[in-house]
Amino acid sequence: MTKSIITASFLAFFLSACSFSKPAFNLDTEKVQVQECQNIKEIKNKIQCYEDISSSNSMAALKLGIYNAERKNFEEASKLLESSKEMGNYYANLPLAFLYFQGTGVEKDVSKSLELLKASASKDPNAAFQLSKFYAKGITIQKDTKKALEYLNFAANKNMFVAQRELAIIYSKGLFDIKKDEVKAKYWTEKANANKSDKTFDIYKL
Repeated sequence: MTKSIITASFLAFFLSACSFSKPAFNLDTEKVQVQECQNIKEIKNKIQCYEDISSSNSMAALKLGIYNAERKNFEEASKLLESSKEMGNYYANLPLAFLYFQGTGVEKDVSKSLELLKASASKDPNAAFQLSKFYAKGITIQKDTKKALEYLNFAANKNMFVAQRELAIIYSKGLFDIKKDEVKAKYWTEKANANKSDKTFDIYKL
């Protein structure tokens, strides 16, 4: 009798535990949590603040990953970025894609780099911009000018300055087998010149 009760209790606990899932990535919530760290001016203390919450805050892990990559601590960077990605942070895909493309901190895998960019390009304009280069130049994938423009336009319409400037150059010079288009070249040139508030890369800043 006692044995059956214990077994039933254990089974109930096990089944309920299996139903637990990680909370979904919530950018706004995590940004609030890392704001305290961002407000710290002393870099040593700022890093410590991020480290204290990086195991549960994907934004903190992302920023630490990039910080380490900039200091050429590539193995530590890849671990932190993978951790951020596993917590659901799609912004970690871009810096991870760079590591795989270069083979720094991880084994070089350009196809993996491509897949990472594909997975986040619909949400991150920076990833979309980089992915457009893969399609425009046919890097490990069939060259596809239409898709290149699609991702480039997505990034440009998210107010990304370099994407706007790139479109202006493409249409003015007729690059990548795209016909020259003075109207579109003028439009994107004016958009780029007027763009004084590109914040698309702020998410990656320490």
